[in-house]
Amino acid sequence: MNTKSENEIIADDEINLYDYWKVLVKRKKVFLGIFLVPLVIAIIISLIMPRYYRGESEITIPVITATNMVNLIGNIDEAKKVKIFAGNSGSIKSVLVSTPKKSTDKISITIDAKTADMLPQAFKDMLGYINNIPEIKEEIVKMQEENDLKLKKLIEVKKANIVFLNELLDMIKKRQLTAVNINPADLVKRDDDLSLEIKNLQRVKEKSCILGPPSITKQPANSQIKNIIIITGILSLMAGFFVVFFLDYIERRKGREK
Repeated sequence: MNTKSENEIIADDEINLYDYWKVLVKRKKVFLGIFLVPLVIAIIISLIMPRYYRGESEITIPVITATNMVNLIGNIDEAKKVKIFAGNSGSIKSVLVSTPKKSTDKISITIDAKTADMLPQAFKDMLGYINNIPEIKEEIVKMQEENDLKLKKLIEVKKANIVFLNELLDMIKKRQLTAVNINPADLVKRDDDLSLEIKNLQRVKEKSCILGPPSITKQPANSQIKNIIIITGILSLMAGFFVVFFLDYIERRKGREK
């Protein structure tokens, strides 16, 4: 049985690697052309591509689940962009609506625009569009009616509580009651609690969607540029190796045939 020594195996590997290197050197113009030309073109195209600023925010939706909200909004295509952003639609590149993880009452909004200054207004336009979706408006009206009814009942309870408290205090002052099972302090605390709840309900005049403060990138964001350059570089490198060694294979085969 013939076996190669370790030194012979290493020598064969070195020869093979050297042969590969000679093929690359021999056809370096072809290799560099295939590798560099697409890469340079990708870099030039990436540099002249318009840069966009990115804004991200969350909208709280008290009237419908986040998943249903996303389905109602749907994909923001060009027609919807014109409807939502009117004259500024041409400066809006894209709008992405999604649901954050572990959240049922919020949706995430990501907007790419040509300038950072227009992003705050773009989010307001988006909020206005969401609030005017028919299904959302209907739910808002229902919740507003429930809110008004609850507010009316609380005001009546507060008035009755105050009347009872004043009558109780008046009877105590006149010594018409020697023993009282109700502590006036409890009635005062109840009045404070009712006042706070009424104030909160009055503060929320309309149960609409609530826009959180958007975060806006300080520099133009275009993550695709880096990805395009990297992918183009890898593909052109692989294509360069393939073409060079394929041409060498064809040349050697022709040599054998001769």
